[in-house]
Amino acid sequence: MKKLILVLALLSVITVTYSQKRFNLTFLASPQVSWLKSDSKESEGSGGLLGFGYGVEGDFFLASENYALTTGMTVSTVGGSIIYRSSIPFSGKILPIGTKVDYYITNLEFPLALKMRTKDFNRFRYFAQFGLTNWLSIKSRATTSDRSFIKERIRDEIRFYNIGLNVGAGLEYDLGHSNAITGGLVYSNGFTDVTTNAGINDATTLKVLRIRLGFVF
Repeated sequence: MKKLILVLALLSVITVTYSQKRFNLTFLASPQVSWLKSDSKESEGSGGLLGFGYGVEGDFFLASENYALTTGMTVSTVGGSIIYRSSIPFSGKILPIGTKVDYYITNLEFPLALKMRTKDFNRFRYFAQFGLTNWLSIKSRATTSDRSFIKERIRDEIRFYNIGLNVGAGLEYDLGHSNAITGGLVYSNGFTDVTTNAGINDATTLKVLRIRLGFVF
């Protein structure tokens, strides 16, 4: 009898464990605004850029559907404007004092975050996430106020790799059949210098605020 109870208990644990969903795949679209911030008196942030991101994310659940590791890949258009208070070398030319540079950057983005979700409330789940994001620059262009560059490709002025903090919150609505729609806000705060400008001693970091919209499979 004891053996039978033990076997039934073990089968119950196995059934519960494998009945829980272990993975979510989300297709994302993200309208967003980004801007650049400098820590130097020789340069100053001067305006943001409206952009867009799209891609996929995966949630790998940890023990329950309330906790997950989130990662994925998105293509994201970011940038912003910087005014340089001194004359600087820029992509083979010398920019005059007071030149404003508008940066347009296309990144591949790879986040890694811990997501915490509430239990289901009338088909709604609320979540918060906290982690890191990794940016790989795949294309960058610039426009300068002196018109020496007009959305021209630049190669050596933007760093290939940058990293930042990701913080976000939102909600999911269960559509049934393991599908859901999701929406929320995510703020990304860059840690590292985006630009490679050798003319001044500064650290220009990227900031992004996005509306996160997605369809969950």
